[in-house]
Amino acid sequence: MFLPIHARPTRLTRRTLLLAAAASAALAACGGDDDTVPPPADTEATRAAREGVSAGLVGLAVGSVRVDRRDIAVAGRRRLGSAEAIQPGDTFGVGSNTKAMSAAAIAALIDRGVAAWTTPLSQVFPLPAGSPHAAVTLGDLLDHRAGLLAFNGAADDEVRFLSAWAESGQSVPASIAERRHAFATWLLTQAPPDNIVPGRDFFYSNAGYAVAASIVETLAGEPFEALFETVLTRPLGLTGTWHRASMPPAAGAPAGHEGPVDGLVVVDPDDETRAADPWLQVLDPAGSWRCTPASYADWLRWHLLAFRGGPSPLAAGYVQRLMNAAPERYTVGWQSVPAPTGRLWMHTGHLGGFMAEVAVAADGSHAAFAVTNTGHMSPDGSSWVLTELDRRLGPIYAQAAG
Repeated sequence: MFLPIHARPTRLTRRTLLLAAAASAALAACGGDDDTVPPPADTEATRAAREGVSAGLVGLAVGSVRVDRRDIAVAGRRRLGSAEAIQPGDTFGVGSNTKAMSAAAIAALIDRGVAAWTTPLSQVFPLPAGSPHAAVTLGDLLDHRAGLLAFNGAADDEVRFLSAWAESGQSVPASIAERRHAFATWLLTQAPPDNIVPGRDFFYSNAGYAVAASIVETLAGEPFEALFETVLTRPLGLTGTWHRASMPPAAGAPAGHEGPVDGLVVVDPDDETRAADPWLQVLDPAGSWRCTPASYADWLRWHLLAFRGGPSPLAAGYVQRLMNAAPERYTVGWQSVPAPTGRLWMHTGHLGGFMAEVAVAADGSHAAFAVTNTGHMSPDGSSWVLTELDRRLGPIYAQAAG
């Protein structure tokens, strides 16, 4: 079996070309949070949503966000073979865009003194003698500089772990915190990827976010999911749920779809994937969050306010890490990308037949996002779905800037 693929960082650099060409502009102040009333029919978002569905996406939600207003539109269907239309209040998986949320939650715990950016792995895990990960910190994990295996479905990482666990003869721990700790302990016995120095080199790893979650839940004495709600979703007013590809879609919710444009199929978990669900749950902090488009817009609006120096419930350490990051640096779930009028923070996500793409102006002027219940990734890293999201997001981002 394999764990579903999350967005690969190599895609981020290429896909900035369209969005970085959109003009940035400084704008103004406060927005509503109604997720039930569609925008006027002639907005750029409405046109983009319709065009994306016409190009083959099953369902699509797009949005432009400024501090003083937002424009969100949806189009398409919840499931192939069904006439049920996507609704504004439906939830979409944001895939690896979850990482920024998990990083913000961990930063909030750091601000509260639960851990520190410099907390070493050795404080929580029994590292082997001479471990190459001895100097790795919690901050390194959130910046993908821990030198850990990727666990993105592109190699045999998942098979290696599941085989090792089966051979150990141990029963699967009952709690998610225990499973994360067991997974992290095994992971830290594995050699770093070729030519990667832990603590120094960038290597995108879903597993790293599971280890980071294990650190804070061990130190705080609560499961990460509970901490996530306490320090992030509740203070920011976000609504959503954890939902893995091993879980069937809830009744009345959008189903995920995978495949080429002329061969999409509904993502229904098979017996093998369902059996692996206790271990799939370990990776939730890396990419398993679902929320409504309106809630995702709220998440982005808090960033715009924080980047402009306004009041925001986002952790101060999280915001500072973004604002002080070096050019083109990946940090706390975001990739810094240069643009003609200033840099952007970007990310893409892919999990279980859902894909997402987001761009946020680092000056706090505007943001744009697109989420779809359609997924595809070729072995070479290309994706017709992400290409379509690029095409739809460019005009949305330009409108948000104007």
